Amino acid sequence: DYEFLRDRPPGSPVSVEGFLFPDTYQLPLETTPRRVIDIMLRDWDQRISPELREKASEQGFSLYELVNLASIVEREAVLAEERPLIASVYLNRLQAGMYLQADPTVQYAKGYDQEADHWWSPVTQEEYSSVDSPYNTYLNPGLPPGPICNPGLASIRAVLEPADTEYLFFYHMGHGAHAFAVTYEEHLRNQELYGGK
Repeated sequence: DYEFLRDRPPGSPVSVEGFLFPDTYQLPLETTPRRVIDIMLRDWDQRISPELREKASEQGFSLYELVNLASIVEREAVLAEERPLIASVYLNRLQAGMYLQADPTVQYAKGYDQEADHWWSPVTQEEYSSVDSPYNTYLNPGLPPGPICNPGLASIRAVLEPADTEYLFFYHMGHGAHAFAVTYEEHLRNQELYGGK
């Protein structure tokens, strides 16, 4: 019943994932799951202003694509100030026709890790090529079939207002921070510098 859920591309998952707005909610004790979903969807509809929707349209994004990419930024960014930088990397990669190669998409594709007893397990080198899923952006070009989490407003804004960079790579340095690089050679140097941390 929500207009913003109607622009899913053909073949995308029939799901509200990505549109359940992460917020603090006060709910009656007897609230049904359906009612919670409606409250969260209504909150998304109110929080994503007409200005943001217009900006998405001007930049060539459907709302579904916007939320899809913002969900990757949400899972990747630890430090708030890096969200626009991370968004710029993914947007630059899309524009250059490169694979996104986003670790969170592989983590999502892996699902629940029974051995580790949790979700979002770190990705091993082998899993980049062995996790066979349309969500694995190491094996599949473009965006995954759907959002991998429910992004907040900061990640949505980061996609619409990315940092102006030529970065194509980033590497996690530890403590949530990333080292950004324009060339693959720079990226390899960052891996050597920060790989042991």
